[in-house]
Amino acid sequence: MEDFEELYELERVCFGNSWTHEMLAEELESPITVSVCERRDGVIAAFAFGRVVADEAELFQIGTRPDFRKQGLAKSLLERIHEKMRERGAAVCFLEVRSRNQAARSLYEKLGYEQISVRKKYYPDDDAVIMKKVL
Repeated sequence: MEDFEELYELERVCFGNSWTHEMLAEELESPITVSVCERRDGVIAAFAFGRVVADEAELFQIGTRPDFRKQGLAKSLLERIHEKMRERGAAVCFLEVRSRNQAARSLYEKLGYEQISVRKKYYPDDDAVIMKKVL
């Protein structure tokens, strides 16, 4: 991907050190990975990626550059990535989100995700909420 370095830097802005350079490159080159980006004002403003295996998808990350938040980009990207997941044969999509991330959880619920489980102490400082959406 020609914009990989820019995407990698945005991923770090949004999530710190969650993926190494090599891990992210390998993931985005994988044939089972599905990804979408949105450019605004000449920069990658938002991105989302996940995987599709058989009839199940998993959303790994969705991030928006801080100066482009609250403009509907995350909703738009989720709708686009769900469509790509369906095209690859996915019938459901799973994700995990920090239990304290109310903004993300609210967006996911508006788009039809339902909480199905909680992984206690999954993160060093928080639980993970597992959500599912029928595509």
